[in-house]
Amino acid sequence: MDLLINILKRFWIINCFGIFVLSACTPASSQEKLLTSKEGNFSILMPGTILEEASSPTKGINNRNWATIKSESIYSVTHSTLPKEIAPQRIPKVLQLLVKTANQTNFIQGKQISQSSINQSGYNCQDFTLMGKPSTSLQEEIKKKGLNINNKLLYQRSLLCIKKNYAVEAVIITPSSEELKTNGASFIKSLNLKP
Repeated sequence: MDLLINILKRFWIINCFGIFVLSACTPASSQEKLLTSKEGNFSILMPGTILEEASSPTKGINNRNWATIKSESIYSVTHSTLPKEIAPQRIPKVLQLLVKTANQTNFIQGKQISQSSINQSGYNCQDFTLMGKPSTSLQEEIKKKGLNINNKLLYQRSLLCIKKNYAVEAVIITPSSEELKTNGASFIKSLNLKP
């Protein structure tokens, strides 16, 4: 189990940086587009022009990322195939660990604003919101891509879902609490997981 948790921690960090690598070069239009995964296990409304990156397996995890930028907000969704199935009774613990890892990885003295457990189409999910100043490593990675978020307070809302050996995560990261409450909430709610 510890090996799986370490792999999942790396998955989250890789996906987080992958989001910024993808989205930094992507202009967004104001139109929403329905994105449906090739595997057919989810769809979501994405604002603007969508950029996809299919990454090669890392530690046995195969990730596909889609991202857009709208103003200073980053919208992304990631589909991951894990190397082995997670036992259903372990999924809540893994989700809790990933929420904690997200806060520690992305923020300096980050604060968890909200968190709730939901079940959608057989997936166990955590819907959570974090806030804080971006971590040094996150700032450096974003700077490389031409975005300037130094010392800005950022908000992150995520819907992270796991079922068997699949994970799907929709994420918005924004400096605007208003964007988080309006367009960000609509984005997260538009994630439609399929059995």
